[in-house]
Amino acid sequence: MMTDPAATGIAHVPRLAAPGWDGADCALARRLGGFAPLDAQDRAALAGLIGYVRPVGRHTVLVEQDSVADHAVIVFAGFASRGKHRASGRRQIVAYLVPGDLCDRGVLHDHPLGHAIETLTPCLVARVPRAAYLDLLGRHPRIALALQRARLAEEATVHEWVANIGMRSGTERMAHLLCELMERLGTVGQVTDGQYALPLTQTDLADTLGLSSVHVNRVLQALRRDRLISLCGHRLRVLAPRRLRELAEFGAGSP
Repeated sequence: MMTDPAATGIAHVPRLAAPGWDGADCALARRLGGFAPLDAQDRAALAGLIGYVRPVGRHTVLVEQDSVADHAVIVFAGFASRGKHRASGRRQIVAYLVPGDLCDRGVLHDHPLGHAIETLTPCLVARVPRAAYLDLLGRHPRIALALQRARLAEEATVHEWVANIGMRSGTERMAHLLCELMERLGTVGQVTDGQYALPLTQTDLADTLGLSSVHVNRVLQALRRDRLISLCGHRLRVLAPRRLRELAEFGAGSP
């Protein structure tokens, strides 16, 4: 059973720069490099954004719902989310932001976001001011192209999340999400031997998948019982990748 990291008292904000952390080979550069070829100057420009990185605690609102952001938000470490909040306090998570992900909609279009951006775990986050971000795109067209293609991939992921809620059982929803995270984290070098960090609470997963926390626990137990996954603390290992993908119908057309 997953536990809430805050309850343990040991959930710490990541250090800003771990030994050997190379900004030019950060998660953002790896992610964008998968969408368009980046040269040394592009990578150096992305490395320069690390000057904006700051540690941010868990459950910190980075952009308020219905507000216009005057900066781009880039996640370098940790998990953040896009979420819809009701006056009653209820929440629906509509997307994850994992290392290498970026939100720039308010900056580009000067239009209010219909959702909030909030950290789910301790994170390293860059808030890049509008002027600096637009200057980056103007001087580096390959980065701008990679970001356009990244947005198309994000749209495809949104479609799968909608299909999750409308078409898939609870077990299939969870399987699809775990496959998606393995794929996305793998592109930025954060999956090893089928293992990756899953520092989310059952409440987070419930608010993502449209299930109750009790149902989330049952689904995880079923996947473990069928030897599709193992879960130790906040470290998940996919034991049978092919079977998990088949259960989720996570194929070549999936994000």
